Amino acid sequence: MSYESLQYSPTTAQSGKELLRLVPQELWSAFMFLITLSLLGLELPLAYLFLPAILLTTYIRNRYDFLIQFTILCGAYGFFNESEVFPFKWKDLALLLSVVAIIIYRRDKVLNRLLLLTGGYIAMLIVFAKMSSESMSIQLLRMRDYCMIIYFMFPMLLFSREAFDIKIFYRKLFTYAYIIAIFYCIDSIILGGNILVPRTHSWSGLYSTYYKIYCDIGAFPRKYPQGLFILALCIFPALKLYTLQRKHLFIFALALIVSRTFSIIGGIVLTILFFTGNAMRTFKYLCIGIILFFAAYHLDGMMDGQLRVQQLVGQFTALKNMDDPEAIAEFGTGRMAQIIPKVDHLWSLGKQYMGFGFLHDEKTTNDMFVIKNELYTDISRSEEVAARVEVTQIQTILDIGLIGLLLQTLYFIGIYFWVLRPLPYSKSYLIVLVCISLFGLGGFAGLTSHHGILLVGLCIGTILLATKNKDKTNIASPIGYDAITL
Repeated sequence: MSYESLQYSPTTAQSGKELLRLVPQELWSAFMFLITLSLLGLELPLAYLFLPAILLTTYIRNRYDFLIQFTILCGAYGFFNESEVFPFKWKDLALLLSVVAIIIYRRDKVLNRLLLLTGGYIAMLIVFAKMSSESMSIQLLRMRDYCMIIYFMFPMLLFSREAFDIKIFYRKLFTYAYIIAIFYCIDSIILGGNILVPRTHSWSGLYSTYYKIYCDIGAFPRKYPQGLFILALCIFPALKLYTLQRKHLFIFALALIVSRTFSIIGGIVLTILFFTGNAMRTFKYLCIGIILFFAAYHLDGMMDGQLRVQQLVGQFTALKNMDDPEAIAEFGTGRMAQIIPKVDHLWSLGKQYMGFGFLHDEKTTNDMFVIKNELYTDISRSEEVAARVEVTQIQTILDIGLIGLLLQTLYFIGIYFWVLRPLPYSKSYLIVLVCISLFGLGGFAGLTSHHGILLVGLCIGTILLATKNKDKTNIASPIGYDAITL
């Protein structure tokens, strides 16, 4: 039996789900790629030699691995600093390749419908940008993140002459997610630092390099969750296609605990509850979740607040006194202190319906968009551009206003009801969309950041690929593909 065609296990045949078995060779391949990204984050020069060799080998041997590796590379996801490690940003290359794919790919009715809807969405973004007094050149720096949704074209181009099996894709996706989760656990629980996922924890603003490692064995530091965003793509196969082994569930759960980020943990848990499809199972999971939360609350007290559970509860209880502006400002670990002055400024300029435009927190200098935020405890940060907040839904309102938020919501819902709904695996899109949106409530991923949009686009692309005939002669191919190499 080949690795590409694992059969159903007798122990899981009754449930209609396959027992997830991670292949050692695939684990090794994923490890080599991810450890190379770790070395990039640690600024080891040899990593620049390893990376192209791995990508070229993977592209030739296995397109599934290449697709996942390229997506992780475009998002960095906590492994390296996107602005420092390379002279260009991989997300821009992904955007360029997706545009090329739109031009050369032989389209069908479903894809034409999706491209028509997406073209209208991007045209809408341009209209909102044109209405802003900020220069278009500056706005494009941020608007391109919104446009990353066209990344769904990249997997279609990559597999234009290749058969695509979505179960193989998901099994390989679990392989990468599992290695990343192990990296998280080792970094926090064993090493107490930021070595394997270097850009997910800082020591007073300092990051580890190969010549200066910051770690404190036994310290159990918090690891920021960028590397775990990929778990949003794993929910659908975990619910519908695969039965996870206990060791896999344990590692994933431990990695989430290590991140101590409730918008990520809550986003995954709530998405599972929404889409589990069984009322009794949902009730059971809900009861287990409540019991574990109360247990974590008391354990957090014994650990001097390291789990951040009591901090979370304290934020909500502080809101009992709504007359206290400091309590409101500190809600969401200070996120309301970011939001309130910027939203007030938006309303004061009468731009609540159309937004400021796509402002840049460093490059925007127009005095119209500069505010003095008196809710910050750090006075040196009080003067800032009203460009960024951590809650991505509020970020959308600042960028394109209430009307823009409504149109954006209609666009993403329209993708499902107008394009994907009749297709197999379309439910995976809803799951990823809901999960990424919930992440955005805490300022992670979301629909305004390429970290989230890349995953949504990847999900759409795989759904479209999964509907195509596996016979290569029936798979749509780019015009003149034989003369084009990716």
